[in-house]
Amino acid sequence: MTRLFALFLLLGGFAVAQSKPDVLFIAVDDLNDWTSYLGGHPQTKTPNIDRLVARGTAFTNSHCAAPACNPSRAALMSGLRPWQTGIYTNGDPAQGVLKDVSTINRHFLANGYHTRGGGKIYHNFNAEGRQDSWTEWAGLFPSIQEHEENLNSLKRGHFDWGPVDAKTADLGDHKLTDWAIHHLKTAPSDKPLFLAVGYVKPHLPWYVPQEYYDRFPLADIKLPVTKENDLADVPTQGVKMAGPEGDHAAVLKGDQWKQAVQAYLATISFLDDQVGRLLDGLDQSPRKDKTIIVWWTDHGWHLGEKEHWRKFALWEEATRTSLAIVAPGVSKPGSKTDAPVDYTNLYPTLCQLTGLPVPDHVKGASLMPLLKNPAAKWDGVAVCTHGKGNHAVRDAQWRYIRYADGTEELYDHSKDPYEWTNLAAEVGMSDLKTKLATALPKNEVKPTSGTEKKEKGKGKKKKQAE
Repeated sequence: MTRLFALFLLLGGFAVAQSKPDVLFIAVDDLNDWTSYLGGHPQTKTPNIDRLVARGTAFTNSHCAAPACNPSRAALMSGLRPWQTGIYTNGDPAQGVLKDVSTINRHFLANGYHTRGGGKIYHNFNAEGRQDSWTEWAGLFPSIQEHEENLNSLKRGHFDWGPVDAKTADLGDHKLTDWAIHHLKTAPSDKPLFLAVGYVKPHLPWYVPQEYYDRFPLADIKLPVTKENDLADVPTQGVKMAGPEGDHAAVLKGDQWKQAVQAYLATISFLDDQVGRLLDGLDQSPRKDKTIIVWWTDHGWHLGEKEHWRKFALWEEATRTSLAIVAPGVSKPGSKTDAPVDYTNLYPTLCQLTGLPVPDHVKGASLMPLLKNPAAKWDGVAVCTHGKGNHAVRDAQWRYIRYADGTEELYDHSKDPYEWTNLAAEVGMSDLKTKLATALPKNEVKPTSGTEKKEKGKGKKKKQAE
């Protein structure tokens, strides 16, 4: 009887484990809305990203919690905003603050999941490989030709692009995809699987084989839609973030704008091929029908809009992300919602989808109502923070930016999708600004880097590590 009872308990526990869905958690670095389904650029080609997104619900008005790799990923993985942690920029260390926080991967590990991660999930977070964080941490997969080559002749470090003499199979993201497919097919079935796959591209430098460049002939390249003197109505703090005298001036002087657009499109196309391989691997695995897919990019990216390049700003191009959730039995294939959401919504959503408890520190609203009904009423707004005191609020129609010195920007996306006309000083906007500002914090902790006082009052734009 004792043996039979023990066997019953063992089989019962196995059944409970099998009842929980697997999770394929796909992170992408530096990809903006240049996907076919979002229409960020008319020449982009992303058939595989599009077919992934089409399996579930696309969030077409999603935004990062911070427009830089480190704070965006720290916020998403912890459920805590930059003003709660002090992780505002890439220069603010995350390790000390998050070492005891129940992050998403730790929470899933503690609740019975095999947690396997590879590529870039956090930003230079050396605690990723800790035993209390992952069942297995594979880390970054090395790429050939990743050292700075100055192929574009701009001499600006890894702000570089050009085709490289390499095989696709030698690139890190291709190796990462091989690793992920292997685990989808072979991971033990005694526990559900949380598989985190962190693609590095299209992060700089934009080094991919010539075949990807050939997909986008240089003579046909279209530049982003821009407006001359677009910074004329932007406050000084916003202009400092744009830094027009830096990257943009160098690109213009070197006549590299079209080449940069071609390179970004080519690198996105390389990424898309890897996403296609990963999807095929999932479909050929025994986990095909019980896997939740979470697709997210860590922030947006400027390619000359507002005379700005990279992220590190509070405009639409820097904060808007690509986000989709495929939840079998919950989300409807091919559905979209334009509800304004940000990445503090992901942690509670994952918990609800998998039946895990939501940790006490996680206060974001779950996206479950929108997964069930993309047209459901949604009262939330997206909030993005770049440095202490600098915030943007995005609702269904408006973007409101307030800088640490109190200066403001306000854009009406129903009439001004490129954010060319700052309405913050217009008569009749006070009530709207006050309403949007209710989403901003009343108190903010100091940056973990301790550089706030050193940087305050300096006229030069602080250079951030990528």
